[in-house]
Amino acid sequence: MSRAVRWARSAPLALGGLALLGALATGTAAAQTVARPGFWMDAGVGYGRLRLTCTTCSTIVAVNGPAYTVTVGGAVSQNVLLGVQGQYWVNTGGATQQVRSAVAVVQWYPWPAANFFVRAGVGIVQGTVSLTTDTTGAHTAKGTGVNLTISAGYDFRVTRHFGVAVQAATHVAALGDLAVGGANANDVIAYVSRIGVALVWR
Repeated sequence: MSRAVRWARSAPLALGGLALLGALATGTAAAQTVARPGFWMDAGVGYGRLRLTCTTCSTIVAVNGPAYTVTVGGAVSQNVLLGVQGQYWVNTGGATQQVRSAVAVVQWYPWPAANFFVRAGVGIVQGTVSLTTDTTGAHTAKGTGVNLTISAGYDFRVTRHFGVAVQAATHVAALGDLAVGGANANDVIAYVSRIGVALVWR
């Protein structure tokens, strides 16, 4: 069983564990917890860095580029939000590389009355990346797989429903085995780390 397949099978278990922790925290939330309406959304932009690994690659690729996110969802309690997040990272230096993902996310505020949060999710990802294998030169390849994301951030309230959030996140995308210049790049995993600022409506 390949490393990418094992990782893809374990990702939903990790998300389920986080959701369970969020549910337990909800039951102990104090009355002074910041109220959050049912609908919420945020849109962010930031700096991202892509790092690619595979078992048959001769070099490890690391490149930078802008990252964009949009998230919409609803609150199930004062401490737990559910939503769907879209993320897009792109680099146009040399061969264009991009990583796009859509994930179901849980956002958890672990302490009453605090605006610090942890967000995690699992979903699908599509990547167009440049790889160099042991037998070929650099080639661009496209793959689809499973994406796991985890992040932490802090909300700064401006008005009752509007605010700004800062966030640091890591996306781990298992793209599987890709055909690269007549050869195979096995167990391709794309790591996208990003920091950014988002406009928030809750």
